[in-house]
Amino acid sequence: MFRNTYMEIDEKAIQNNIKNIKENYPGYEYYFAVVKGNSYGHGFSVVKSMVEAGINYLAVANLDEALEIRKIDKNTPILCFGYVDPNYLAKAYENNITITICSTDYFDKIKDTKLKLKVHIKLNTGMNRIGIKTLDSLDRIIKEIKDTNLTLEGIYTHFATSGVYDPYYDYQLNNFLKLTKNIDLKSIPIVHLFNSLALVKHKKLDFANGVRLGIAMYGYSANANIPDNKLWLFNLKRKFKLLGHKVSDVTVNNNLNLKKTITIYSEVIYITKIYPGEFVGYNAVHKAKEEEIIATVAIGHADGITSAYKYVKINDKKYPIVAVYMDYISVKVDSSVNLYDKVIIIDQDDLTLSNVARNSGDTVHHLLVSLNRLNVIYKK
Repeated sequence: MFRNTYMEIDEKAIQNNIKNIKENYPGYEYYFAVVKGNSYGHGFSVVKSMVEAGINYLAVANLDEALEIRKIDKNTPILCFGYVDPNYLAKAYENNITITICSTDYFDKIKDTKLKLKVHIKLNTGMNRIGIKTLDSLDRIIKEIKDTNLTLEGIYTHFATSGVYDPYYDYQLNNFLKLTKNIDLKSIPIVHLFNSLALVKHKKLDFANGVRLGIAMYGYSANANIPDNKLWLFNLKRKFKLLGHKVSDVTVNNNLNLKKTITIYSEVIYITKIYPGEFVGYNAVHKAKEEEIIATVAIGHADGITSAYKYVKINDKKYPIVAVYMDYISVKVDSSVNLYDKVIIIDQDDLTLSNVARNSGDTVHHLLVSLNRLNVIYKK
């Protein structure tokens, strides 16, 4: 690390979040940690802490990610959500990686393999990304898979929405039940439908014994608790938006106390004084109305920082960002700030990625993986 700009990851917070989730939602046999996207930008090395905290299955987007994790964790089963080229099935088998059957065409390509692979079937209930979409297709796979070397270990789908203000959760759930009506789901070792948000919003499905933990492990959730004096407004809004639809009840609040896991640090590397009428930044984005002190901080677009980042903290005081460049940001400070002072870009208090997401209309998921270029220090 040749500059004092880095992301500190609190592994203890990740572990506490997982334990907290398991204590509040104890009815599952399988707790999947979704670690795609380099563990949402946290680095694959955090899987060790996750397994120590009670995770017993990992899930990734592709075979490349799975093989990277196998260098760190040799034993915990890994489910690959995405398409695995049939030419590389041996790699999956050798490394105890479970693959996903996402179409009848794919099933036909792999069903004659001599490898005793574990597979999960992905159902397309409405996301329309990948997955089996018709009853006939699923029934054929279920019937024919018995005569192959493939072991049907699981079946799953993915919900596109939370179902709080829309009927789509119930639409997808009904589709799942229709597609699996000819299957005894209890005969399938692992059935998993819920992600972090569905887990906290909806009652447990009797036939599901697995849950996939993603963004919640890292301290972020779209489930903001609503104060008692605002519940009437929530209920009114939900009733209005769902008028004419028969939908499941949702849980408004929960007892989770999730901890944010990342803090991003940099430092002041230059300070200059500007005068009324002078400008700062590309396109002269900031104009001084009075005498100002501008600090240059060694972090920028190349590190994932955008104009949606509004403030930093220096010596426990907030200062506004007035310009963002490829490698730097300009911050309007005061005379108490000195050269080489430590700067906090993201913290676990009020400079969170949730705030950045609100400023930009982006998602925390995307913001996290956009920070992948930063050097990382792990706090055990």
